[in-house]
Amino acid sequence: MNQQISAQSQKLLLQIGRKIRRTLDLHTIWQQTVNSLGQNLGVSRCIICPYPSSSLEVKVAAEYCQEPFLPMLGMEISLTSVPHFIQALATLEPVVIESFHADDRFERQSVLVVATAYQEQPNGIISLHRCEGELSQKGNADRAWTQCQIEFAQELADQVGSAIALATLYQENSQRAQEISQLKKQFLLSASHELRTPLNHIIGYLQLTVDDLADDPIEERAFIQEAHRSALHLSKVIGNVLDSIESSKACQTHAELASFRSQEKSVHQ
Repeated sequence: MNQQISAQSQKLLLQIGRKIRRTLDLHTIWQQTVNSLGQNLGVSRCIICPYPSSSLEVKVAAEYCQEPFLPMLGMEISLTSVPHFIQALATLEPVVIESFHADDRFERQSVLVVATAYQEQPNGIISLHRCEGELSQKGNADRAWTQCQIEFAQELADQVGSAIALATLYQENSQRAQEISQLKKQFLLSASHELRTPLNHIIGYLQLTVDDLADDPIEERAFIQEAHRSALHLSKVIGNVLDSIESSKACQTHAELASFRSQEKSVHQ
């Protein structure tokens, strides 16, 4: 943790970080982040935008906003229109903007932007706004961002970046597990139908033969041939089912081995 941050700020960062890491819900992480930064730095507005890799547009996913300022929640932002976002994403360094148009609809007067990242890869943007006529209890909008405040925002952004990466991985794995479960259900339904159909044919034709319901030996032979044809089809279906199960096990084993190797590699780095 940066030595320029006071002991009180370090303690606050640890408390906030611990609270954020308690959840694996992305929306909760985003909202806790903007609330913590907004309240502790006394800004007019704080927004966070998830950043999908190489995206040209981001969306405000959570916001802390004091009255009477215009909220930005849900707003879609083109990165080409906000070069300070691009700079923060590219450098992973804090960016301060002190000049805005007098008629800026969001009344921004000064902005601090920090990127969240995991393993040097950006995954979000945090933008803190001091607005014209700010009613914050912690000062006026025209005061400069202190180095301590900038460092505080950057340190928290670093912790949030890791939390976002973990929550995203958990969400993706949960979704993948649901998809696999659904595929298994569909497979079982399909397999059940494919197995029952030829089995019912075998039972039906053999039952006709056993009950002597054939009109003559030729028809009786036809019943046995149909039962035999259905038995061959059933054998093929069973073989396909077993092959599919074996293939699924092999893929799972391969994935587990790849995951183990990845973890082993990260440990030795």
